[in-house]
Amino acid sequence: MESRTLVELRNVAKSYGGTEVLHGVDLAVQDGEFMTVLGPSGSGKTTILRLIGGLVRPTSGQVLLDGADISAMPINRRPFNTVFQDYALFPHMNVEANVAYGLRVRGVPRAETRRRVAETLRLVALEGFGARYPAQLSGGQQQRVALARAIICQPRLILLDEPLGALDAELRRQMQRFLKQIQREIKTTFLFVTHDQEEAVTVADRICVMNAGRIEQIGSPQEVYYRPASEYVARFFGDNNLVEATAAGGDLFATPVGTFRAAMDGAGPPAGTRGRLLVRPEAIALGEDGAARNRLRVRVEEANFVGPVSQVRVSAVAKPDLMLMVKLPSRASGLPVAPGSETEASWSERECHFVPA
Repeated sequence: MESRTLVELRNVAKSYGGTEVLHGVDLAVQDGEFMTVLGPSGSGKTTILRLIGGLVRPTSGQVLLDGADISAMPINRRPFNTVFQDYALFPHMNVEANVAYGLRVRGVPRAETRRRVAETLRLVALEGFGARYPAQLSGGQQQRVALARAIICQPRLILLDEPLGALDAELRRQMQRFLKQIQREIKTTFLFVTHDQEEAVTVADRICVMNAGRIEQIGSPQEVYYRPASEYVARFFGDNNLVEATAAGGDLFATPVGTFRAAMDGAGPPAGTRGRLLVRPEAIALGEDGAARNRLRVRVEEANFVGPVSQVRVSAVAKPDLMLMVKLPSRASGLPVAPGSETEASWSERECHFVPA
């Protein structure tokens, strides 16, 4: 079924005083998708959420809902709800009252409110917790109450402002899976703001990568990870090896340590185009492999065990200051390679991507 745009930012800029924090942003959120806006502090990601939610208005440009301009629409008329990082629960109300609050404000009859609260608490796995107060709940349980309060009024869009930031690592992973499961069940559009790349990959259908008030790339987690649109995305989104390169025609690229092939979506950049070749650490193999199209003689400088993988740092024999990071499966018998040894690093052209400067 063809996707339909629910919310759109069209050439939106936002300034505070003399500081412009968003620069002509265009963003379309599709109905029913889980979109993540990813970026470091100060990149403009939370400003996007606040603009859509109606907490601030754009300096220029439009915020659209179903194609209609809602830039000036008051926050209480927008069919959206927000889940905040600090949960924003009412401490003097029990769980049932917190979840029911939006329905009571709307004047929903008591019997209908009780039915929907019970149904929503079952959905977020908090059945039997209705009489407890926020102070009697764990961080993860409080977050689920906040989510229940957001979804019970059946909004068109749920805005999530770094909602898992206060949780410990294992609980965050559990809540990431839980959020994705809930979103699929209720089929409501989620717009999720985070600075955590792993979190973005876990939950998102599409990722919007922000940098200094501009969108660097929008795509699926696989597209952003394996085909970054810029050097910034390549550096920000996971580990990457970047090697200076110049297009030599077709899929060939000249580097300080030889000529390598890279996957091309089309004809490739014009000869002489400068940029970098990107290769993920897990895409590099170590050992003699005559079948590999891209090969480089290297010396193992360092190898560290980090659980299921070992991180290996190698230098090019022909240019010792060119360093590559390699991730190899760990072995129970010890490190997969010995520091100080020479070997061959190889990778497929399919795992090699060129980004123009």
